[in-house]
Amino acid sequence: MDDHDVRWRSLGALFVAGGVLALVSLLLPAEPGTRATAVLLVGIAACATGTMLAVAARHLPRGDGWLSGVLAFGTVLITLAVIFNRSTASPYALIYVWVGFDGFYFLRRGHAYLHLAWVGIAYALALLLIPAGEEVRAVRWFLLVGTLGVIGTLADLLRSRSDALIGRLGEAARTDPLTGLLNRRGFDEALDVELERAARLGSPASLLIVDLDHFKRINDHLGHRSGDAVLRSFAVALTASKRKFDIAGRIGGEEFALLLPGTDATGAFLVAERFRRSVREQLVGVDGPLTASIGVGAFPADGRDAETLLHHADEAMYAAKHLGRDRVVAYNPEIAAVPSEGGGTAPVEHLSAVLLLAETLDLRDTGTAAHSQTVGHYAELLAAELGLPPARIERIRLAGVLHDVGKIGVPDAILSKPGRLDDREWAEMRKHPEMGARIVAGSGLEDISDWVVAHHERPDGTGYPFGLRDGEIPLEAKILAVADAFEAMTADRPYRTAMSHAAALAELRACAGAQFDPSVVAAFAAVVGATAAEAA
Repeated sequence: MDDHDVRWRSLGALFVAGGVLALVSLLLPAEPGTRATAVLLVGIAACATGTMLAVAARHLPRGDGWLSGVLAFGTVLITLAVIFNRSTASPYALIYVWVGFDGFYFLRRGHAYLHLAWVGIAYALALLLIPAGEEVRAVRWFLLVGTLGVIGTLADLLRSRSDALIGRLGEAARTDPLTGLLNRRGFDEALDVELERAARLGSPASLLIVDLDHFKRINDHLGHRSGDAVLRSFAVALTASKRKFDIAGRIGGEEFALLLPGTDATGAFLVAERFRRSVREQLVGVDGPLTASIGVGAFPADGRDAETLLHHADEAMYAAKHLGRDRVVAYNPEIAAVPSEGGGTAPVEHLSAVLLLAETLDLRDTGTAAHSQTVGHYAELLAAELGLPPARIERIRLAGVLHDVGKIGVPDAILSKPGRLDDREWAEMRKHPEMGARIVAGSGLEDISDWVVAHHERPDGTGYPFGLRDGEIPLEAKILAVADAFEAMTADRPYRTAMSHAAALAELRACAGAQFDPSVVAAFAAVVGATAAEAA
């Protein structure tokens, strides 16, 4: 039963109660001159009206105007009963208090005071029609209308306080008391509403599931009070990172969620990556910077309902943890097939999972998913220019897409450092070809694994990780080296602007024989020249 039904049925109950009391009063000794038949009709009318209101409550119109009109009719019935009782001390006048209280409790304040004025007018008219002294009439009117005003004001205050309390209780039921964010119940409700809106408008939406890494250590080493302080700080950082219309919630102990209306998967990944970095820079855990693992799910691609989208974003978050924590992973149907924490030594069962890692790393490293795809495209064109067979060309293209997948094990502080790396950082960076080779080999791509591990080797023997010389480096790895270097030079980065194609080609030619294979550079120059001619 909603508030609309309650209002009409309670009003109907008042009519019935007043009518019944009027009818019963006729069985008792009455004031001299009382017109019993008229009072009987008034009582019957009140009972009939109340019964109709109670039965038809659901179908009656909404709005204070209609309720005010029915209350005004009730006031008319009470006034008639007072008049027919023929006494200024008529007990029927007490029923005005009931109707007045109902008006103040269920009507807006303005309507309630208008109804109080109507009661005053109606009672004054009744007193004028009953023979009595002017002083008696004035006293009776003042006491009844004054009492009704006081009771009505108290009823209005009671309603306001109860509405505020109900509002606070409702908010408390949806809010996490520690962080002030929505709790699981509140977030689920908001998620349902936003996904329904997105489906209706045909707009995207994305969901981030964020989990604090190694949070148990904070509670174990520093105590739960410190743990609570960290959660509050984390909630503040999450709130600061979102837009006004984004929705944040704490949906578990150290698990949070952020709903991004109107944001696709790529935009959500960039938001998640910025937030992950801000957590690392601003918050401190037991052993150093606090970190977070974040899973990204996009509507409608990763789930058309709240339950599915939450499940898939949660899977992506756990994949981020398995990949070593302190990272963002976007959901993919093959997300369960990811390498284990600590270097990717567990087998990757499906190629799609490795491709997902490559795309995720591009977003993490450069803010765009285009780097690996572009290197793959250049490698494909270069292999074709060198006259390799179609099947081998496709494998080289795939190798270009996967060439940097080993950077999954490179710390973010090194991967995103805008300046020169020091010796320790370079040592970490030089591990990524071997790590990538292990990940690719675990997916059953042993030939591509050999090319990935050697794509930073140099003909002069100064490359890494093994210092191979010209004849020891696979042709495919030489192709990857040129394609990778050219894409890196001609793409904008946060710390530098892109070089022109001509300048990048000049750099490749200058390094031919030392860093790059001369024949591969020459073939690539022909590819770039042909592409430029076609564009012209």
